[in-house]
Amino acid sequence: MTTPDTRILIACHPQMTDTIRKQLATTGKPLCHCVTSRYEFLDALQQPAWHIVISELEVNDLTALDAFRLCRQHGFDIPFILLTETGAEKRALQCLEAGIDQYVAPTVQGFRRLPALVHMLLERSELGRRRQLVEKELNERRERYQDIFDNTSDLIQCLAADGSFLYTNRAWRDTMGYSEEEVASLTLADVLHPDSAACCQDRFKRLKAGDELIHINFKFVTREGKTVHLAGDCGSIIKDGEAISTRGIFKNITETVKAEEALRISEARYQALYENAPDIYTIISPAGTILSINRIGARILGYDVGELVGKSAEQVIHPDDLAAVIAHIGRQFENPGHSSDIEYRKVRKDGTAIWVHQRSILDPQSQEPRLLVVCRDVTDRRRLEVQLSYQATHDALTDLINRREFENRLHRLLLSAESQPAEHVLCYLDLDQFKIVNDTCGHVAGDELLRQLSSLMTGQVRARDTLARLGGDEFAILMEYCPVDKAAALAEHVREAIGNFHFQWHERRFSLGVSIGLVPLQGITSLKDAMGLADAACYTAKGKGRNRIHIYHPDDQAVAGEVGGAHWASTITTALESDSFMLYAQPVHPCAATASDSRYEILLRLRDKGEIVRPGDFMPAAERYNLSPKLDRWVIDHVIDWLAEHEDILAHTEQCSINLSALSLCDEAFRHYLLERLSSARFPNSKLCFEVTETAAISNLKQATGFIDAVRATGCYFALDDFGSGLSSYAYLRNLPVDIVKIDGTFVRNIATNDIDRMMVKSICEIVKLMGKQTTAEYVEDAAAFSVLQAIGVDFVQGYHLGRPVSLDRIATDILQPPDNLVCIK
Repeated sequence: MTTPDTRILIACHPQMTDTIRKQLATTGKPLCHCVTSRYEFLDALQQPAWHIVISELEVNDLTALDAFRLCRQHGFDIPFILLTETGAEKRALQCLEAGIDQYVAPTVQGFRRLPALVHMLLERSELGRRRQLVEKELNERRERYQDIFDNTSDLIQCLAADGSFLYTNRAWRDTMGYSEEEVASLTLADVLHPDSAACCQDRFKRLKAGDELIHINFKFVTREGKTVHLAGDCGSIIKDGEAISTRGIFKNITETVKAEEALRISEARYQALYENAPDIYTIISPAGTILSINRIGARILGYDVGELVGKSAEQVIHPDDLAAVIAHIGRQFENPGHSSDIEYRKVRKDGTAIWVHQRSILDPQSQEPRLLVVCRDVTDRRRLEVQLSYQATHDALTDLINRREFENRLHRLLLSAESQPAEHVLCYLDLDQFKIVNDTCGHVAGDELLRQLSSLMTGQVRARDTLARLGGDEFAILMEYCPVDKAAALAEHVREAIGNFHFQWHERRFSLGVSIGLVPLQGITSLKDAMGLADAACYTAKGKGRNRIHIYHPDDQAVAGEVGGAHWASTITTALESDSFMLYAQPVHPCAATASDSRYEILLRLRDKGEIVRPGDFMPAAERYNLSPKLDRWVIDHVIDWLAEHEDILAHTEQCSINLSALSLCDEAFRHYLLERLSSARFPNSKLCFEVTETAAISNLKQATGFIDAVRATGCYFALDDFGSGLSSYAYLRNLPVDIVKIDGTFVRNIATNDIDRMMVKSICEIVKLMGKQTTAEYVEDAAAFSVLQAIGVDFVQGYHLGRPVSLDRIATDILQPPDNLVCIK
């Protein structure tokens, strides 16, 4: 049957088309479209789908075979009926062979059967179309399943009853390293790991017996011999009630197994570390219960693990620290993810305490809140910190407070006094005659004396007073809340106690004194000012005769002078750092005028605020504050370097004199420095002469003699300066290995008019010449004095009459002039 929706394309002559329409109209009036040429046929094929084509063998330029082929080319796989007359059987056969479905003779009988034929072909076409859709869907499904089969990461296999492989997927072959052809010749035994043989054989038997699904973990061995860990499900394929094969789908869990093994090893390692770590590891519940503790940690506390687990953590915390630790742990539970530290004491089983440094954090892996705690024993560190703190604030020799801590306390007191005025007194002490003990008995005796005196003074001060050793033989006492009159009385007790003290060292017995400076601290806000005034007051007491007390007051001129010395000490230090010193030179003339080369004496000057300062202003402070050895080094370094750099001047220099301080004579390190410096000089040491004052040499006779002998041994000369100023100059002159004696200027300045001075100089010259030494007269101010000195027979003279001090550059010019005079630098 046809319907109005049936679309029939007719390629026939018009008369034939009318006949076809009439026959088909009796069975449902289908839509018929008639074409009579190739062009019209092609145009019709552009219209919506046709259900069937009826064509004569030939219509004008369109043949049935051509029409059939055009239908197939345009995608119309529809029934095709050929109308052919008797006699055209051969051509009709060709059309049938090409694929045309049926042919009908254009007869009355043929037309009558046409509707039934159309209906039959349409039904067959519909059935074919449906079959194609089903096949297409099946193919698509097959392709999808095949894609899944081939591209899944799971390993899929199917085994026959004899254990041979029926099929495997690509993942199986890639993992195992076999090709599809090679798998066909394999059996289960070929790839099964020996460790899995018994298990898999048992499962295989159960599957063949009909078990539906079995989960299994096992190992295969790849073609290269590597082990592959697999896990998955196996099932049976049943046919006629019998398992004919087994199939399995497995995941490659090799990396998982390796990771689990690594995790197991790691956990074992960390468990071993946890148990044997040298610290205390605990896990604490919110209630403060010890959930876990490592073995070593328990041992540190003197317990077994079982004695602490389940107990309160409070039982091992020192009672004095318990509140702080509980509060700290509470904050930890309130702030998850926050790590913090605390130090406190734990109590061991035997009752002893240890200091621990605790770090804790909430366990991020636990569902129930619990605190992971690590405690490190820091008892030794705390003990060392206390020791270091003590050492940082105390004098190692006497155990008294040291200078730094004393100044810190004084500074805090001065700050507090600004808001809370009170009477405080600073006391500065300097031992008298301490150097005698050191020089005669050595430093061991000196140290013991300092220890005994420290103990003695400790017994004289109040409990709230601070007694400190500032360094050397200097001490200080900070008397808090003490009126000055009471402070003076306390200081007097200290002075008397030291004065009554006798120090015994072997067969020697010594008595000492102490000079004390007191400074009331009202109105003083600067630590530097307070210490400076106290130091100055102490040295004022020493200057007034030693072993006495001097109390500072605001109009104290004597202390002001000592403070000025401190200012010069600071200026000297700054000048050394900034290289602000200058070298001058003063010529030294021979009285006989026979020498051809120059002599000169080096003189030190200081540039301070645009002015040139003479040594008389700053050298006393340099001596007092032990800075003179540094000045001497500066001069020696610059003179030796200057001479080495001016070879032309050196060639015309007979002697260059350099002054040395008393402190340098007694400084062993200075002696080593000077000898090393002389050994590396690039000119003869005989060009240098070192001058020391008579007072310095006599005050340190033994050390001075050793120093002079060591330096003269290198080729240098020595001059004794200011000779005649001492009370017993001649007595010491015989024992001093000097080459030149410089007569004190007080005898020279008025020698032309003072007969006593003239006779003193004459006697000095005669005695010195008898000793084989030369003489030099200083302070020659005029021609008359020069004439007298020539007549007496003095060897050399220097003074303003013969040449004023000038800079080294100027002296260099004078030296290189024709030598009508000789020059010496000081």
